[in-house]
Amino acid sequence: MIQRILTGVIGIPALVALLWIRGWAASLAVVVCCVLGMYEEYSAFRRKNHYPSVWPGMLCAFALWPAYAWKGADVLLPLMVFGMMMAMFEIVTRKKPEWVDAAVSLYPIVTVFLPMALFMLLLDDARQPIGLVLVIFAFVIAFGGDIFAYFIGTFMGKHKLCPAVSPKKTVEGAIGGLLGGAALCVIAAFICRLTGAATPGYLSVFALSIVGGIAGQIGDLSASLVKRHCGIKDFGSVFPGHGGIMDRMDSVLFTLIVVCSYCILFW
Repeated sequence: MIQRILTGVIGIPALVALLWIRGWAASLAVVVCCVLGMYEEYSAFRRKNHYPSVWPGMLCAFALWPAYAWKGADVLLPLMVFGMMMAMFEIVTRKKPEWVDAAVSLYPIVTVFLPMALFMLLLDDARQPIGLVLVIFAFVIAFGGDIFAYFIGTFMGKHKLCPAVSPKKTVEGAIGGLLGGAALCVIAAFICRLTGAATPGYLSVFALSIVGGIAGQIGDLSASLVKRHCGIKDFGSVFPGHGGIMDRMDSVLFTLIVVCSYCILFW
């Protein structure tokens, strides 16, 4: 968890700088994270002797930027469906198709490609300035929730949350993470308003933070379940001593799905 805190302390300023620059730099960062995250998950499943269909998902990840530049948000769903269909086709035409191989072929597309594609949507010029504000909210909710969950869980945690998946996580830490992340997000909304950026009302920000925080904790636990199943400690070593992209981004990815859904529905 200390690694997560350090990542948050370093990652949020880096994110703000990237969003300030935007353009090709932000799009490239999204694609790189998407490619690395999917590769890490596919590699983890292979270590468990599963045999996912890798090329369709990776093709979608590499195609995300040029496809979006070509057709915008309209291309996201067709691109995702194409990847899932091709993966299933490759699995069912094998000599010995296995259902588990089909499942682990689709999992990275749903848990990595989908949120990163939605991330790209939030960066679109047509969704500014609210898109950038919501991206910042997503990272504040996820990273802030991690920090509060760690400290409250360490000093006040007594009831295990999901001991079969992550033995150290507690109910008290989870609640503290939700409320702490929400408080930080409301503060972030206040700062954004001072800059003149359009932001949702504070009650909406608080509600979004709670739902997004729950999604982030589900993402964290889902990643822990994958690592426990595959018998690995970390997904990768992109960050020396800190693990891979998925070790740092698991909660953010699920939070991004909620935040982007809010943007689509209400803005």
